[in-house]
Amino acid sequence: MDCEEEKGWDEESKEIPEGKLHFSSSVGAAKKWSMGQVGSRNKFTNIQPPEKPLQTEEWNKLRQNFQSPEIFEEVMFNSMIRCNSHIDVAKSLLTHMAERNGDVAYNMLVKYLTLCVQQGQVSEICDVYDIMKVRFKVLEMGAYNLLIKGLSNSDQWRMALTILEEAKKTMIPSRTSYESCMKAASRHKDMKLAFELYHEMLAKNVVPTLDVLQSFFDFSRGMKGAELQKKLFGILLYLRENQIYPHKTFMQSIKQWFESGQCPVCNHQLEDSDLTEEEYNNLSERIIRDVIHGTDTFRKTTPQLWDECGHKLVDKDRVHIAIKIKHTDTKPEDSWIMMMYSHRFRETYRD
Repeated sequence: MDCEEEKGWDEESKEIPEGKLHFSSSVGAAKKWSMGQVGSRNKFTNIQPPEKPLQTEEWNKLRQNFQSPEIFEEVMFNSMIRCNSHIDVAKSLLTHMAERNGDVAYNMLVKYLTLCVQQGQVSEICDVYDIMKVRFKVLEMGAYNLLIKGLSNSDQWRMALTILEEAKKTMIPSRTSYESCMKAASRHKDMKLAFELYHEMLAKNVVPTLDVLQSFFDFSRGMKGAELQKKLFGILLYLRENQIYPHKTFMQSIKQWFESGQCPVCNHQLEDSDLTEEEYNNLSERIIRDVIHGTDTFRKTTPQLWDECGHKLVDKDRVHIAIKIKHTDTKPEDSWIMMMYSHRFRETYRD
């Protein structure tokens, strides 16, 4: 079996300690396992897993011929994850371990769970969760991350929310867990729930990634509602107040969202921002005449400031205009409008 170059099996479960921990033991006991085993495992990164399920006798023979039998199952599971082996092959190894030891170690369950999540094996994920919640009082962050990630990408996504609530009882859930649930809610158009998780995340000082913030705009495209628009503008304010600069694809999502909806201030349908050269020149002249030097002033912008640096905004090849329009009947944050011109957008924002 040809395997891809090894990837870290425990990217989602790296907080799970290595070692022999059986169902009858506590999770914390795994931390007593010697760190010297790490070096031993690294020597076997090229081990190839079987291509079909094996009987217990066949697994025993492989184990006996292995250079370090005490870590055979762990090395084999790592190899299965790296090679994305068929789930039945992994099941046969679990059966071998249960028959040999009378139980299955905690970290072996997490490795099997990793493979299930990698392949979207939802029923298997649920089975592993049922075993874990019966055998262990508390799971660790890595296991929660895997369970929530695997279920949030399926039709069982609401079960991921249940597991998130369970995790909250003993810890502050990770950013990975929060964002998996937020994306699942957004994907199913439950934007109210997605924003509740977002604000809860911020309240716990868990910083969201730009990827999940972008998903709010992607999944909200075409949806209407003043409350939703207000919340999306809240994300823009969050970015501004924390001096966070969106990457190119995020900016494109914001642009597309603006073009697909209504202005939350005046309720007018937003027009396509693709301007001809003549339209751009007319708009530029009017902004300079009516806004910069006229009475329709920018907030926090003066003619003196324009004289110093305004010419930099009128570079015809690189334009980004953020207009803060002052309305007497609205709060400043409700009137923050961003106008982006797509035919110059690619030159303005780079990766």
